[in-house]
Amino acid sequence: MDSNALSLRAITYSVLVHLACLAVAVLGLLWTSSAETLSVAGPMIEATLVDFNVAARPASKSAPIKPVAPKPKPKPVPAVKPEIQPVLTEPPPPTPPRGEDRANQALVRIRPDALTTAEKPQDQRIKREQVDLTEPEDQLLKMERERQQQLDDIRRQREQAEKNRQLEEQKLAQLQNQSRQSELDKQRDQEQQRLQQLADEAAQRAGNEGVDDSLLAHYKLAMQNQIVPQWLRPDTVATVRCKVRIVQIVGGEVLSATVLSPCQADEVTRRSMEAAVLRAQPLPYRGFESVFQRQIDFNFCYPESLCTQP
Repeated sequence: MDSNALSLRAITYSVLVHLACLAVAVLGLLWTSSAETLSVAGPMIEATLVDFNVAARPASKSAPIKPVAPKPKPKPVPAVKPEIQPVLTEPPPPTPPRGEDRANQALVRIRPDALTTAEKPQDQRIKREQVDLTEPEDQLLKMERERQQQLDDIRRQREQAEKNRQLEEQKLAQLQNQSRQSELDKQRDQEQQRLQQLADEAAQRAGNEGVDDSLLAHYKLAMQNQIVPQWLRPDTVATVRCKVRIVQIVGGEVLSATVLSPCQADEVTRRSMEAAVLRAQPLPYRGFESVFQRQIDFNFCYPESLCTQP
């Protein structure tokens, strides 16, 4: 309130000072006067001086006086209005400022600062009001962003949970498949072992209607039943009887198969015999461990009846 009152008072004094200067200038113009020329309308009048002494004398016989024609009247000259020259008057010397005027001038000088100082609280109040108005909007925007972020987090968590569930289901299915496959493989191995055991037992019991019932005879017969079906005999062979030496390890895996001499077969027939032994491995072993031989000679005969001849 004090700053507003000071500002109003300073403005009033300034207006009064300007009015006083304007009044002084108007009075100076009124004091100035200029000479004016009188101009009266109508014809000009001429006068003639008459001497009465001469008139009293007796008239002499002189020539009669001829009347004098009046001179033409001069045309009136139009009056020229004088131009009024402006009189430059010096402004009156400024009166020394009084104490009150000095105070007013000081107020006028500090007016911008005072107005700036007075405007600052108003600007601050307006800014505060603007801030107060924008704060609720900012708060709403902030709350909306936080809500949207929470929704995005929940959506990402759900997506991640769904991915994890699918991965767990895939792992479980793989484990189930692996377990099922392992069980099937185990059952298949057991079945193969059972069939192999039955085959071995059958081979041990099998014979060729001979009189040798030893385990070694059954071992040789089992080997013959496994090798001969693998022999791809050439069609050019009419009759042949050859002996092939087989070197094997425990389990029936063959290390080598070599045709022994004498053998009347050609080279192609020899190679077919050796290949038949290699294709037939592993050779019979289970059930014949006691009669197993690392090296054994096997006879290839065609027709088979040649093998029974001495």
